[in-house]
Amino acid sequence: MSLWTRIERRISDLAGDLLLDDYREQVAQARGLLASGDAFAAIDVLEALLADKPDHGQALILLGMARLSVRRPDQALPPLEQALRARPGDPSALLGHGQALLALAHYQAAITSLTRAVTEAGGDRPLLADAYQGLGTAWRHLGDLDKAVRELRKAVAEAPTDTDARAALGEALLADAGPTDEARRHLARAVEHEPGPALAYLALGRVALADGAPALASEQLGRARALLEGDDTPLGKQTRLEVLLGLGDAALAAREPMRAHPYFLEALQLDPRRGEIHARAAEAHRRIGNLDGALTSYELALSLGAADADVGVLRAAVEVATAARDAARQVRWGNDLLARVPDDPTALVARGLGLVSEGQVDAARVLLTTAGAAGHGAALVGLGHLALASGDSRAAAERAREVLRTTPGHAGARGLLADAQAGLVVAPPAAPSPAARGASAAEASVGADDEARALAQVLERIVASRPELAVLTGDVSRAAADLDQPLLVTVMGEFSSGKSSFVNAFIGAEVAPTGITPTTATINVVRYGRERGGRIIDQAGRSTELGWDALFAHLRALTADDARAIDRVEILVPLPQLQAINIVDTPGLNSIQPEHEATARAFIARADAVVWVFTAGQGGKASERRALEAIRGEGRRVLGVLNKRDQLSGADEAEVVEFVRSTLGELVEEVVPFSARRALAWKGAGDGAAAGDDGNWAALAGALEARFFTQARQLKRDACLRRLRLLGGGALATTTGLRAQAAAAATAAVAASEVLQGAALTFVDQAVATERRALAEAVTALHRRAAAEVIALVQPRRLPWAQHVATAADRDYLIALLDAGYGEAMAAGRARLGATLAAHTRTARAGAAAVGAAVGADVDGDLARLGEARAGLALALVFDRARAYLTGFLEGGYVEAFLRGDVPRLDGDADAAYHALVRAAPDLDRQIALPLAQAGADAITTLADRLQHWAAVAEAHGYDLEVSLQRPLEAVLARAG
Repeated sequence: MSLWTRIERRISDLAGDLLLDDYREQVAQARGLLASGDAFAAIDVLEALLADKPDHGQALILLGMARLSVRRPDQALPPLEQALRARPGDPSALLGHGQALLALAHYQAAITSLTRAVTEAGGDRPLLADAYQGLGTAWRHLGDLDKAVRELRKAVAEAPTDTDARAALGEALLADAGPTDEARRHLARAVEHEPGPALAYLALGRVALADGAPALASEQLGRARALLEGDDTPLGKQTRLEVLLGLGDAALAAREPMRAHPYFLEALQLDPRRGEIHARAAEAHRRIGNLDGALTSYELALSLGAADADVGVLRAAVEVATAARDAARQVRWGNDLLARVPDDPTALVARGLGLVSEGQVDAARVLLTTAGAAGHGAALVGLGHLALASGDSRAAAERAREVLRTTPGHAGARGLLADAQAGLVVAPPAAPSPAARGASAAEASVGADDEARALAQVLERIVASRPELAVLTGDVSRAAADLDQPLLVTVMGEFSSGKSSFVNAFIGAEVAPTGITPTTATINVVRYGRERGGRIIDQAGRSTELGWDALFAHLRALTADDARAIDRVEILVPLPQLQAINIVDTPGLNSIQPEHEATARAFIARADAVVWVFTAGQGGKASERRALEAIRGEGRRVLGVLNKRDQLSGADEAEVVEFVRSTLGELVEEVVPFSARRALAWKGAGDGAAAGDDGNWAALAGALEARFFTQARQLKRDACLRRLRLLGGGALATTTGLRAQAAAAATAAVAASEVLQGAALTFVDQAVATERRALAEAVTALHRRAAAEVIALVQPRRLPWAQHVATAADRDYLIALLDAGYGEAMAAGRARLGATLAAHTRTARAGAAAVGAAVGADVDGDLARLGEARAGLALALVFDRARAYLTGFLEGGYVEAFLRGDVPRLDGDADAAYHALVRAAPDLDRQIALPLAQAGADAITTLADRLQHWAAVAEAHGYDLEVSLQRPLEAVLARAG
């Protein structure tokens, strides 16, 4: 019932008391105008009457109430006070006077007048209802909830259909922080017919907010706000202020701080001296990310005493000051918090960080460790910064990850992780040019080697830091180690092109076996040894040492199966030039055994330079072009050797060389015609062969020297950097894939969370509605059966002149029948709800399946356990509690009253028995449906929130990959060229 309706009712009540005086017609006219809604015209009539007769009591009361109806309590007060002087005990005047004081927020004075109105009411129930409601409202605003609830209960008792009274009682019960069932019932009654009282919508908005339904809260609070528009009375402003705060809180709960902030600003315009509002504005600033604005608002909130009632405001202020690195506020507010709560972790962190700024690191570490033991994020971040300052980047990174595992969005932890990873994988500075350093070419070469080694060390630290890339650690280490190894020249070409003959000619001795068939060919590495000999290394890594003669005899005797079992053959020769050069003699690429392919590829990948041997008369084939394109594509330098020139005439030789150069010239640096057989013979002849045919060895030796040997260090560096680029590129590709996997997992989890949030909102309309129907059908059938059973029980004992009677055994039987029936109905409901919640748990698990794979955590198990626990809690809250209530209800008098009070009058009518049972039946809607709506929605919302958490964990994992791997890898690749 609105204020206007109350006043109109009081005017109607006063009409019967009109005196037969000269002003009766004017009073009746004013009353009619008020009844028609024209309050201002009525005021004019009454003011004209009172100008002629200032002490007309009824006119004064009517004028005061008319002014109240147009929300002018300040103008209503004078005529009501004058009426009380004329009629001191008039209950209507006292009521109006109290209501005017109430609207002006003069609560204590209002209580005095309203208490007198109750005393003078003389059994006038409508007047008593209004007076009790006014008293309850006054006590509510004075903070005495016990008295408020007591008076409002009286108001509802006097006027059960009064929606304002029920709204006020429901709101007060909610504020009393007790069970909400009764409050919800009163509020539901208050809004049965639209529009309900603004106070009811305000309270329902708070209920929805407490239930975790911010969208519904915003809707209810929006209705309250619309109803309060234009009410500029102090009481109306206070109510509107509470509505604005509720709207802001709902927006924050919906993670929309930008929408929340304007509500808090509007509330501050109504009450700028209320610290609690400044604290809410600060929280909105904080969530927006405006830490400066948050600090300013917290400063105002604390100066206005907001922390006196809620120490959480002070704690939040300390957290913001810590995040903003505002040392002065951090220490000042932290000390204030320690004075209030001596062991508060937030305060310990603030004090500890303050000590850090003062240089008292050891004392700071003690405080931060104490707070960090409780898992306080800022404390762990502070400890991480201390570790970083001491040079322990790895410990700092682990502290950051420890925080991000529980609080994925922690900005301080993210910043610490980025700083720590930068400290772990800092790339070496660019080496200055030789000219800039005034260094010799040799010194410059040493400096460049050192830079390549340092770059390899950085890459090794990066890949070793994460299990996803640890498999690359050995390859990176070998790339760096190869920098100090002899120049690795790989001899390649198609089978029988003369590769082994070239190796023998280069060495000047038959060190590489020739004449081997494709099926028995092996990969041979010619390297320095103190004595001639060799070793055969099989696929399992086992090595067999052999002397020189035995080695070649063994190789010539190999079968195809023997060759497949060999990984490589190392031929050791005590030649000085082999101390700087290792030569790998590979079978032709068109004849490599599958078992040898991996080894061959590995040597090719490690090669510093390549000698490609063409066969005279066959050089320049398409298959050779493909192979050479692949080699050059990897950045290796290739020297072409046209072997078997002794089989060509001079003109043919020139033609073939020109053909190979024109066909493959861009893929090889030079093409040198050569006869390996004659060069080997020439070298074997010793000094006496100086004038003989050297097979063009002099030209080839010059080309090798110019192209490879004098540039050996540069070739080694190029090969090292090339290998680092390859490995770093592979690591970066893996990292990019892992980040994409984490991002996709986060997206899927958020989508599943949104599905569950929608399911929670529709749970009442769907699952609860279904359960209501099923329960109603089951209970109806139960009551029908029970009614029939009752009639059957008592009918045989009926005499023509007697009433139906029931015995104690009948009572026990009926209780057992009803108890079992209710039990069966609830068991079926329990099964249905359990199945519904289990389906939502499966939705959550499916949505988060990718998260577990991305972050390496048991996300599925976590959600399964959470879903089971929350479903169990919901089922217990609804059905176990309702089952206990029903048992008590049946045994507590329901059946007894039915058998004693109703059965004797039934006259054998089963339908009458049914309706008698239904009339007094327990309110299952209140006992089951309403708790079910809340418990089920809570269970689903909890799963949705947990999915959001795991989505944030996946996103944080992606960020970790970015700062720990992607950024450093990109820096390494940029430095590696």
